[in-house]
Amino acid sequence: MLRRFALACALAACAAPAAAQAPAPAQPPRLLVFITVDQLRPDYLTRWPGQLTGGLARLYGGGAVFTDAHQDHAVTETAPGHASTLSGRFPRSTGIVSNEYGVADPQTRLVTMDSVGASPFRFRGGTLTDWLRVKDARTRALSVSRKDRGAILPMGRAHQTVLWYAPNGTFTTSTYYADTLPAWVQRFNARRLPQSYAGHRWTPLLDASAYPERDDVAVEAGGNDNVFPHVVPAGAADAAWALTQFPVMDQLTLGLAMEGLRAMDLGRGPATDVLAISLSTTDAVGHRYGPDSRELHDQVIRLDRMLGAFLDSLYAVRDPRTLIVALTADHGVQPYPEVADPAHAASMRVSDAPIRRWLAAAAGRYGVDTSAVHGDDGMLRLDPDAFARAGRDPRAFAREFVQVAR
Repeated sequence: MLRRFALACALAACAAPAAAQAPAPAQPPRLLVFITVDQLRPDYLTRWPGQLTGGLARLYGGGAVFTDAHQDHAVTETAPGHASTLSGRFPRSTGIVSNEYGVADPQTRLVTMDSVGASPFRFRGGTLTDWLRVKDARTRALSVSRKDRGAILPMGRAHQTVLWYAPNGTFTTSTYYADTLPAWVQRFNARRLPQSYAGHRWTPLLDASAYPERDDVAVEAGGNDNVFPHVVPAGAADAAWALTQFPVMDQLTLGLAMEGLRAMDLGRGPATDVLAISLSTTDAVGHRYGPDSRELHDQVIRLDRMLGAFLDSLYAVRDPRTLIVALTADHGVQPYPEVADPAHAASMRVSDAPIRRWLAAAAGRYGVDTSAVHGDDGMLRLDPDAFARAGRDPRAFAREFVQVAR
């Protein structure tokens, strides 16, 4: 179980100019802006004193900070985490137990390219948007993310406007939601912003003295392209595909969210609207370079500045007294053993190869096909029907597995 955190604030109290800091009105908010930063660990908010001066600093310094918020479930991946944030329920209830068993849906297609789409067909139960619509059916919602699961799962099964990034450099949706993209999304895609970053160099935002982390750690990125600068491929198509690993991906996502806010006129209707934003680059950088890397440090600094600019734009078009912003993470990340404890790194890395070999052999002993036994994503999943046909108890298999794994 990994700790996470949550921040929430009525913007009039935590982030608006002093002149606007009047008591919040008694009526419900007109707009909820719910921001999930994929893999944002809580220590990132305090690790580099004085360096966060933008949106993260404003929310952390002026909002209500829940320092002991948890996702109390075993597999802390993107899909289960995003399914829990606006539903308030664990994976056993939402049905989203892992990324593999998340949103991929062969019965849908992507709108902007001939590819398998995604949908919330596995998701069970309701989310905040559903409950708001039960109270007032005029509630509208927009959810955007670089990842399909990051956009889809905060909305649950709701047929709202849900958009994510495709490998061809467009923001898209699937036929679960619509047959065509809204005109404002088509205009955004027509600007070909991802392709315009071909050849872009990612260099640290601050002076080198601001980063205590080494920039030549061999284990980062598998030893490949693990030193600044990092360069987006020169070709337009390659750039669009590779941009998911660069901080500018968050900027594009926030830009799309602001375009949608304006085009859909969210926050100006008679009911509470929802704008859900999931930012994915911290996850990409954290997986590639680790939480103790110079790259991750710079990504958080850039994220802070981007969120600050986004909040400024938000306040310019909506009355802060009518808004609530909430920020959370879907999961954290563990450090590289070689960085956290170099002297014991070898003993901290464990191969799962022996366990996989045991699973294959044990399936044969129990008379079931290996397809009935899955050991991925840190979980053991068994097909009870296959075990029933073989006349064997899957719980006995699980108990035996626990002893061997230990």
